[in-house]
Amino acid sequence: MSEFRPVLLLPHYNHIEQLRRFLPALQATGYPILVVDDGSDGDELEILRKMAALEELELVVHTTNRGKGAAVMTGFVAAAETGYTHALQIDADGQHDPSDIVPLLERARRSPSTLVCGEPQFGADMPAARKYGRKLTDFFVILETWTFTIRDSMCGLRVYPLAETLALLERQRPGERMDFDIEMLVFAFWQGIELDFVKTRVKYPENGLSHFHYFRDNVKIIAMHARLLLGMFPRIPSLLMRHFRQPKWAKS
Repeated sequence: MSEFRPVLLLPHYNHIEQLRRFLPALQATGYPILVVDDGSDGDELEILRKMAALEELELVVHTTNRGKGAAVMTGFVAAAETGYTHALQIDADGQHDPSDIVPLLERARRSPSTLVCGEPQFGADMPAARKYGRKLTDFFVILETWTFTIRDSMCGLRVYPLAETLALLERQRPGERMDFDIEMLVFAFWQGIELDFVKTRVKYPENGLSHFHYFRDNVKIIAMHARLLLGMFPRIPSLLMRHFRQPKWAKS
């Protein structure tokens, strides 16, 4: 790839105050910013439109709330149409450290067809339910991919190579809500897209706003793992070959 043109891609839904605090640090990286609003309430959307015009943000709007995954996929298409080659997905709620953006993009610049993923480093502020939920999901992802090389399957800080990602989405359709990050990573692994992981700090801000619905989204994640486990079985021969070709350090 002769040109590397990344954009910061933020899915947004009723996070205007968090985004207002988070935005200066994102702008300080010097990279363009694309916000996909996923059906925010009228007042929030109006504020966001004014902010986008004032701060020179690129803005795409869903008229109804469709889910984080749907917003990210809309962003992939919009970014590619604008001429960007990579989209760094980052949540709008301020959980991720903006100082980790440049290291992830530099890793992507050196390996432009690789999906570069954040490997979260959590502090004591991480809720226990989130901690054990992640461990359970990561266990299922090991079963679905037959590899220990996926260091984390849920982090929302990633650099997607757009050509490979859009080609994948022509063949597979991941979930449109909180199941998106997990399913997208498994599909990418199955497709043979190289994955790389970079340690990144994650915090849970005081008075943080989460749109994770424990019943609805956990039901979707359970159903997703059932689909992925079924999809894994016909892939067992190829997964076995990949597993035994891995270097020893990658299996532990």
